[in-house]
Amino acid sequence: MKTALFINYSSEPFVGFWDGKSKKFAAGQSLYVPDWLARHWARSLANRELIKLGKERSTSPKFPEQVPDFMEQFNMAYIPDEDPEEQFGAEKESLDTIINVANKNRELRAKLPEGAQGLEHKKPMDLPEVDDEDKEPDKPAPSRESPDQFQGQPDETKLNAQ
Repeated sequence: MKTALFINYSSEPFVGFWDGKSKKFAAGQSLYVPDWLARHWARSLANRELIKLGKERSTSPKFPEQVPDFMEQFNMAYIPDEDPEEQFGAEKESLDTIINVANKNRELRAKLPEGAQGLEHKKPMDLPEVDDEDKEPDKPAPSRESPDQFQGQPDETKLNAQ
């Protein structure tokens, strides 16, 4: 499985989503990830930047190669890894890709000047604890046996109109 470098080339943070999980990239931050994930995030970032430029008609093209505006933005965010040793067959486990991605990110970090933002990003803050005193008392869930627990009464005019 191939890897690729994803770069948030924009001047604003970018949040990439996959499988219900998010990953925040600071402006200019780059990260090696599996090829398919880099492509996914690059499409999202390219679409966001095209919308900012007022080029909504160039977003999410069916044939991206035929839309130069989209490909220009996409190619700034997606840089495929051209390592010939990395052309794995379908039999290779995704674990190999995870290991390669981790190694490439470690190498990239080592090349960054001290204090550069590069690959590091802020970790999410812990949510504050909620005191039990401030919380609303738990209400029992409505049941079918006692319909008076539901708010409002049925509209008789709608019931009789049928």
